Amino acid sequence: MPQPIAICLEDCYSPHESLRFLQCVAGSGPDFRLLLAQDGRVMWQEEAAGKEGAAWCRIFVTGDERLGVIRDAPMPAGARVSRAGRRVDLEPGKPVILMDGDYVAHPGRCYRVHIHGAAARAAEPTYLQSNEPARHTLARLAAAGIIAVTALTGAGCPREQPVNEQPEARSAAQPQPVVIPDPPVTEPDKKTEPIETRLRPPDVAN
Repeated sequence: MPQPIAICLEDCYSPHESLRFLQCVAGSGPDFRLLLAQDGRVMWQEEAAGKEGAAWCRIFVTGDERLGVIRDAPMPAGARVSRAGRRVDLEPGKPVILMDGDYVAHPGRCYRVHIHGAAARAAEPTYLQSNEPARHTLARLAAAGIIAVTALTGAGCPREQPVNEQPEARSAAQPQPVVIPDPPVTEPDKKTEPIETRLRPPDVAN
């Protein structure tokens, strides 16, 4: 069994500062199942079981102990990986190998991946500033009115508008499209390895 990897998912456009850094453990097998869900949550273990159709992609550890992200067959198109200006859209069954500092984006969310090294065991995703499971943090902030419900459901990231530009008129019946956010313009200019896409699914059951 590959060694689990401790990671942090940094929400680049977090609706609240306490929701910016999500600590996770990626690995292989159902105990480490991590799905980036269409409603903006990160699901794991039993919560994620059988929910592939409700997710954009899955983060896991490959047989050669690399961190990877994959779009499983039931998942819709829309997730991508960015690194130093390069971008790869996830294709079904083709894992993309992640490096520290890569961005994983899907409609409504953009995460920067921080790889911290080997982990001893599986652990429920937890926000860095809260000593409680992530699901409890989200419920508590929503109940307190600190974050809007739409922030939990993958609402599109706001964009700045030039001050001399008139706002676009929208009818009440016209929903605002959910876009795939771009990474912040702070990606390094130094030379980096190209994004590696593997042509077959992982060799360890997940």
